[in-house]
Amino acid sequence: MTYESFKQHLSDNLKEFFPVGTQISIRAFPHNNQLTLDGLTILEPHKNISPTIYLNYYFQQYQNGSSFLAIQQQILRYYHHHCPIDSIDTSFFTCFDQVRPRVAYKLIHFEKNRELLNEIPHFPYLNLAIVFYCLVSKPPYENASILIYNHHLDFWKISKNALLQIACENTPLLLPWCCNSLAELLLPMLDCIPSSEAIPSKETLEESSVPMYVLSNRQQYFGGACIRYPNVLKEISQSLVQDKLYILPSSIHEVILVPASQADNPAELAKIVQEVNLTEVAPDEVLSDSIYLYRQDIDQISLIHS
Repeated sequence: MTYESFKQHLSDNLKEFFPVGTQISIRAFPHNNQLTLDGLTILEPHKNISPTIYLNYYFQQYQNGSSFLAIQQQILRYYHHHCPIDSIDTSFFTCFDQVRPRVAYKLIHFEKNRELLNEIPHFPYLNLAIVFYCLVSKPPYENASILIYNHHLDFWKISKNALLQIACENTPLLLPWCCNSLAELLLPMLDCIPSSEAIPSKETLEESSVPMYVLSNRQQYFGGACIRYPNVLKEISQSLVQDKLYILPSSIHEVILVPASQADNPAELAKIVQEVNLTEVAPDEVLSDSIYLYRQDIDQISLIHS
């Protein structure tokens, strides 16, 4: 079955599981880093919102040997798990006084999103861009957001400088930062591994010659932006008694901090970031292939390897 046949067959079959009047559609959705994915939406009668189910990944499963019926059941389970019980009142988005407390910022790569940046308010930052979104907090959409476009600012009659100020005030409050050592995060997972295999892994982590720390927010949602929170890197560097920290962008959701005194070759760190981005991070969640350096003495971040 070709991809086009797969989409059509899926759209036709799903109609059997929903009431008359349900709208089932598939269209292309632009994503971060110039990625476009085909999203399936199922809009039942009397509902105005639906989770978007991206079909590219499911077709890969089909190509790898999963049966069509099994994939169809996965999609139905995903839909019913994430589908809201009622419609959501989106009228708040027309009134900036209601939007204001939900405005936040995130970081994306500048060059990889140059076309998108023509349509949205943004500020260059290193080789990245600061962009803005409205955080939607109603369950089951705790980590859902609405990207803010230039036409929204025209409608609200506010400037992008005002938007930046509001977002800088809101974001650390809406999405508080947290920082843990990589070993602390991984060790609990090793408890699920048979002891004969887990013990060497734990020893390797505990005795690692290069300590690493994961910086994100508590929701692990667009946590790469935490590097811009006031005094966060200064506080972390002081607690680690380190004057300089390398910043490795793990994804748009988190970064890894490495004490500069523990890593002799930043070029090797850059290779690690590039390899992880190619093999472990979803293309639309890659933040950057570069690494950065934070200096406590001047409280600034600089791009050191791109």
